[in-house]
Amino acid sequence: MAQKQSKESTFGRSLMKYIGSRLPYSNVDIMDSIGDINPKYKLFYNTGANKDKALTKHSISRQISDDDHPNGMMSVDKNYHQFMYANVDHDKGKRLRDYRIMALYSEVADALDEICDDFVVPDENGEVVNLELFNKDFTSIQKEELEKEFRRFINYFDLDNKGWDYLRQLLVDGELYFEHIIHKDHEEKGILGIISVPTELVDPVYDNVQNMMVRGYLLRRPIINPKTGTTEKVEYIPFDKNQVTYINSGTWNEDKTLRLPFIENARRSYRQLSLIEDAIVIYRLVRAPERLVFNVDVGNMPPPKAEAYLKKLMHSYWSRKTYDNAQGGTVNAFDPQSMLDAFWFAKRAGSEGTSVDQLAGGANLGELTDLMYFVKKLYKSLRVPANRLEPESTYQDDTSILREELKFAKFIIRLQHQFTLGLKDAFVTQLKLKGLWKTYSLKENDIELKFNPPSSFHAMREQQIFDLKQSNYNNMATGEYVSNTFAQKKYLGWKDVEIKQNREWLRKDKELSFELTQIETMGPNWEELAAAQAEGQAMAAGGLGDTGGGLPPVDEAPPEFGPGPEVDSQEAQPVDVSAGDSSSALPV
Repeated sequence: MAQKQSKESTFGRSLMKYIGSRLPYSNVDIMDSIGDINPKYKLFYNTGANKDKALTKHSISRQISDDDHPNGMMSVDKNYHQFMYANVDHDKGKRLRDYRIMALYSEVADALDEICDDFVVPDENGEVVNLELFNKDFTSIQKEELEKEFRRFINYFDLDNKGWDYLRQLLVDGELYFEHIIHKDHEEKGILGIISVPTELVDPVYDNVQNMMVRGYLLRRPIINPKTGTTEKVEYIPFDKNQVTYINSGTWNEDKTLRLPFIENARRSYRQLSLIEDAIVIYRLVRAPERLVFNVDVGNMPPPKAEAYLKKLMHSYWSRKTYDNAQGGTVNAFDPQSMLDAFWFAKRAGSEGTSVDQLAGGANLGELTDLMYFVKKLYKSLRVPANRLEPESTYQDDTSILREELKFAKFIIRLQHQFTLGLKDAFVTQLKLKGLWKTYSLKENDIELKFNPPSSFHAMREQQIFDLKQSNYNNMATGEYVSNTFAQKKYLGWKDVEIKQNREWLRKDKELSFELTQIETMGPNWEELAAAQAEGQAMAAGGLGDTGGGLPPVDEAPPEFGPGPEVDSQEAQPVDVSAGDSSSALPV
């Protein structure tokens, strides 16, 4: 028992040793046992994907520490965050707050909504993400068991209802963290559920700054005073790398010290658009009012007297009569609106006298070309086709629109792939906890997770390729120097078995066409009528010989319309073909 307690007390000291050997820490707070603060840390040790770690241990260019023990022992002080993230903001929450404010901007929010809407695409079975197995040695029972376990695991994330929110958070924050919940006494039951952890409270702990291999995670849990509502202290809780599902944007900053969210691409365009909108509003407010120009005839007044005369007129124009209760009578109150609307100029002798002219407002108040430039620039930075976000635009099925939509669809597929990387690591942890990984001798290359691709324009791309093939086929097959069969094989890409199937279906179509024609002509019992007619013709022509005409003999009538080519579980196989080599559709 004492030996067991001694072993548990030393469990997870490697990260403490790792950090302490690299930085001169002061006021180090050492935890003797990781189990005191994270009792489930040990259960996740060595349960996740280890392929990258194994490869790096044998690498010359990228090295990790030789210590192969858990990372639970933490040494924490004010320099920890700076060391692990180099030049990252000390206040991660402030940085994320700026991104979230930016995501509330109407144009940015619309673009993010477009991306999230195309991310979650259920298939015909209602599934958003599917498991693909690449090991051909798996039996049907093994495949069924793995598929069942995958469905149980992926349902914890509830991607049908929460996938949209998860992606939006990933686009804005750049990272997603989910804690795996297991029972400490029944770890063989695997992961029982997940809990989303706020991004601003977690940091990944890397093995070193160069190879960027995640060694674990550090949670900063604030301790709140219930009376004052302020944070008294921050408790640091280490997590094993397999204890958390970590999904990131896949994008680094210029120094590779932190993950940047996708929305960072639009930061400059967002600020430019905000400034240009404010500038346009100010310009409209200043230039919109129409002003009056007063040209006042001052005759031969000397300049001082002319100036005084103008001020007197201006003062009377800026004033308006109003009743003052305090004074008990009318007074001249200041009217600032009049001051904004007029200009005053003195005119000398020989002029046409006092005149009042109207100065028009801004002539280009309706010009928004500069504004739309920055709007389109913002949409382009967010990789959303601009025609999607312009309400006045109509759908156009032309090459330029299709190209933009295809680029957008490929961008969505890249986001889906990045999302599945974190889910796959978590699923590997689930399989190891339940023992299926060892039972089926699984490898990381044997399984893959895949989201359903965007449907609408992905199908349009397939249609465009088919139209090109069909056009080439029609152009070549109509010529007398190109065989129809060869054109099918060369320009449509059909296989030999598909060409023979097509021939057989053409024969069946002709049989059906013949049968329908007879039904329309002679009725549903046309076969009995044809047989009777043939028998009567034979009897009438008994001594006269064959006079021709009439229907063919019964034994030469077309066969009944039967089923199509037989189909097995692998590939549709053609029925008997009367001519040609059975192994090839091309002539011998």
